[in-house]
Amino acid sequence: MALTIEDKAGIIRTMDQYAHSYKNKDIETLSAIFSQNISGFGSGPDEIIRTHDDFIQHIKRDMTQATIHSVEFTDRRIFGDGMIAWVTSQSTMTYTVDGSTTQTIHGRSTMVLRNTGNGFIIEQIHFSLPCGEQSNGQSFPNSSIS
Repeated sequence: MALTIEDKAGIIRTMDQYAHSYKNKDIETLSAIFSQNISGFGSGPDEIIRTHDDFIQHIKRDMTQATIHSVEFTDRRIFGDGMIAWVTSQSTMTYTVDGSTTQTIHGRSTMVLRNTGNGFIIEQIHFSLPCGEQSNGQSFPNSSIS
């Protein structure tokens, strides 16, 4: 069974809740829209999520280190079977650290979501940043094109 228009709207709603809650440091909502079995990766070398508690600890750390001005998921590609959905998106976050100049990072996100019957929750997440040492057209960092 393919995703319905309503399913896709529910998935977008969950992603928008994530963005809004992250920006507003709303741990309670973030906790509710992420599965108790959440797993995934963030962009930092130590950002490995194996449990819901890991996820909450990483989110709390993020929130103490920066003021988030916006989180946006764009160019979303949503697929699934009605019960499970998988999404890829471009992810843009604007933030400041200790009142510094506003910065923006452009990353990529993948998510796996599960339909609970009352909406979709995030079961798996991966956020990454393109490798700065890897140029367009290169498959590996620091490689030369012949």
